[in-house]
Amino acid sequence: MPAVIRRLRRRLGGEAGFTLVAVMGAMVVIALSTVAAFAAVDGDARESGKDVARKQALAAAEAGVNKYLFELNGDNDYWAKCTAVSTPNAVNDVWNRVPPDPRKWATVPGSSTQYTIELLPANGYSKCTPGAKVADSMIDAESRTLRIRVTGRAQSAKGPVTRSVIAALKRDSFLDFLWFTDYETSDPVWYSVRSNGRPTGGPQGDLLSWAASNCPEYYRAPWKRGNENWDGKFTDDNSSYPGSVGCDDISFITGDKLLGPLHTNDELLACGSPTFGRNAQDRIESGNGWRSGGCSGVPTFQGTLIPDSSTIGMPATNASLATVAAAGGYTFTGPTTIRFGTAPGKITVTNLPTYNNTQMAYPSNGVIYVKASGSCPLYSALYPSYSSKDPLPKPQPPNVSGCGDALISGTYDTDLTIATQNDLVVTGNVVRDPGGDAMLGLIADGFVRVEHDTNGFSLDTPPNDPDCNNMATGDRRIDAAILTLQHSVTVDRYYCGNPIGKLTINGMIAQKFRGAVGKNSGGSVVHGFLKDYAYDPRLAFRSPPHFLDPVKSAWHVHRYTEQEPAAK
Repeated sequence: MPAVIRRLRRRLGGEAGFTLVAVMGAMVVIALSTVAAFAAVDGDARESGKDVARKQALAAAEAGVNKYLFELNGDNDYWAKCTAVSTPNAVNDVWNRVPPDPRKWATVPGSSTQYTIELLPANGYSKCTPGAKVADSMIDAESRTLRIRVTGRAQSAKGPVTRSVIAALKRDSFLDFLWFTDYETSDPVWYSVRSNGRPTGGPQGDLLSWAASNCPEYYRAPWKRGNENWDGKFTDDNSSYPGSVGCDDISFITGDKLLGPLHTNDELLACGSPTFGRNAQDRIESGNGWRSGGCSGVPTFQGTLIPDSSTIGMPATNASLATVAAAGGYTFTGPTTIRFGTAPGKITVTNLPTYNNTQMAYPSNGVIYVKASGSCPLYSALYPSYSSKDPLPKPQPPNVSGCGDALISGTYDTDLTIATQNDLVVTGNVVRDPGGDAMLGLIADGFVRVEHDTNGFSLDTPPNDPDCNNMATGDRRIDAAILTLQHSVTVDRYYCGNPIGKLTINGMIAQKFRGAVGKNSGGSVVHGFLKDYAYDPRLAFRSPPHFLDPVKSAWHVHRYTEQEPAAK
């Protein structure tokens, strides 16, 4: 082997140790990287596990809210029992966070997570107080909501994780809607106008009795009010002639504006292009959508139409308010005139023989109840009896001295609810003092009527309407939440005379039957008022004193927020 080659091999062999060091260094770097990677993955796994537990804890809290809602909608008085509800349950009084933790917990079915429910008291109370004070202790006077705090708990590698939500729960209320009707058809009382007050008869009986038996049904299936028809005879001056009458359906017409949420258990009827709702947030709830009244044009739905909505039940009477009025309010017997605005913080009452233009303070609990002193004849659509200015023809209206009617007008400046056993008559503008924040509730077992003075009233031959001339009325405005339990909101003699003007209502209307305030031809007003109704947004979170709720009204989540940090 040449000497040069031997020297080169010796030099290369001398660098073998350097190669080993380089390889070992690389292996150390790789090992350290691997350890770091495992450490990072383990940390992420722990954090990921905690994140999963947080989601599970929130889901458990939401399950607790849904469980409480389920119990409320199965028993409307569940909340009023405070913590004395059927076992097992996880319902607790609010905990002040002083150990030990007294709360009961429930396990979410099919899971290892748990929840606990705390009842959050309202109006300065320290806890839910069963009995007479339960509503005061739990229902917030301003928002009309019941609040609960629900805490969910889930296990993670680092221990239990909790998350809490606060849910404000609220019953369905008439005050949630600008417009509420049970039936979108005329009150049977108004069929006396179809007959001009003349006797009727035939195989189906008289017209008014037939209407009372057949027309209070929904247009939608399984009932079909539109198929009902009375075929009988009208009697005039001792002679009879045949007539045929169907159930009255009342249209919303072009120019009508209902600017707020709406609910009808029936079906909407539109003629022309009325406007429903202010914006997409206003729910236009209908038992069966809407149908055309035979006119061109379609409604303008600025709100969101919700067809096939559930039925909301109405109380039969306002008798519970008589009890409320007896404990801190005013009770009057027989026809009573109430005028607002004669002096700040005062009402002026005439209820003969005791009160005659007598100034009184508003009642301390905000409720006035007007009851009947005896029998009261049903309101006559032909012969309203509120006004001595109306030169009525024969027959004269019946004696109404025993009726529990209230006649109201003026500008109010204090929260008040007026309830009547019979009718409530608006004889002038009824408006809120613009410098205040007062709310007015009007609740009648009978009708809420807008005065329409007429003269020259005379009957005609059916099916023509009676004839009359207007006395000065003009535009009329009412700022109030209005509820009629057995009849409707209407205008006296809306069916005759020239168009009166515009009826503006700022608040809400809920009624058993659809009340007519005007009459249209081809979508234009020919008698009575044009409607301009706007929802008072305060009604979404406030109520006139002791305003009534629907029968067995459902509860729903009104507001929902997460509490940070959670109530551990």
